[in-house]
Amino acid sequence: MLLFANVRKNNEKMSRVSIETTQNVQIDYDLASIGDRILAFLIDLAIIVAYLIVALFILYHLGESLVQSHLFVPFRVILFLPVLFYTLASEVFFNGQTVGKKQRKIKVICVDGSQPTVTHYLIRWVLRIVDIYLLQGAVAVIALSVNGKGQRLADMAAGTTVVKVKPKIELADLRRIFKTIDDEHYQPTYEQVLILSDNDINIIKDLIAKRKKIRDPQIFHSLAQKIQETLNITYDGQPMPFLRTILQDYNYLANKEEF
Repeated sequence: MLLFANVRKNNEKMSRVSIETTQNVQIDYDLASIGDRILAFLIDLAIIVAYLIVALFILYHLGESLVQSHLFVPFRVILFLPVLFYTLASEVFFNGQTVGKKQRKIKVICVDGSQPTVTHYLIRWVLRIVDIYLLQGAVAVIALSVNGKGQRLADMAAGTTVVKVKPKIELADLRRIFKTIDDEHYQPTYEQVLILSDNDINIIKDLIAKRKKIRDPQIFHSLAQKIQETLNITYDGQPMPFLRTILQDYNYLANKEEF
């Protein structure tokens, strides 16, 4: 893949994690604050407590009939499984987020840039016993305070961290940068642009949309240079018009292939 992420810590700013692509482009993520992580935990805890109240209410009203049918124990186990596996199942199926994390706009990522696997989430879930439930979360708070990488003990063991979710691109930006080209007379400049993957194009699009927030203009020169090397083309102008042409060509050719 053209854009393969490798995560490294920014030594100068301990509250940020930089994802460096093979184009030497750094995409910065803010580490989730301790406050955000505590609030996310409390939101999830409130959901679990609400579920427990409902579960106990069901058991109270069905208990006698369940005992008579010898189903009380298995029914109780099944009813309380969501409480036990809530965090693990949420992070596995919702891309590193629980309801609390989603509300606080934070998520779990791997510190090597890869997508967390079930194993990563499982390690974090098992070690919650030490991090969170032992000493009422004091272990987790201490670890997060001294670690500097946004990691509690479970994160250190799993090779993960928790970051703020990057804001989505505004719809107006999407329309401006990646508008559909309906002109049947449009002539693509670079026919080989389909070598790039959808993920590559989305990263280029994301960087252009956030160009005003990116402090180092060399990022775009490096990105344009890497694309030229990948597509075996040359371009001597400014990187922004080149990158926009790449997006337009890809959009036109990709849509053309679908019909």
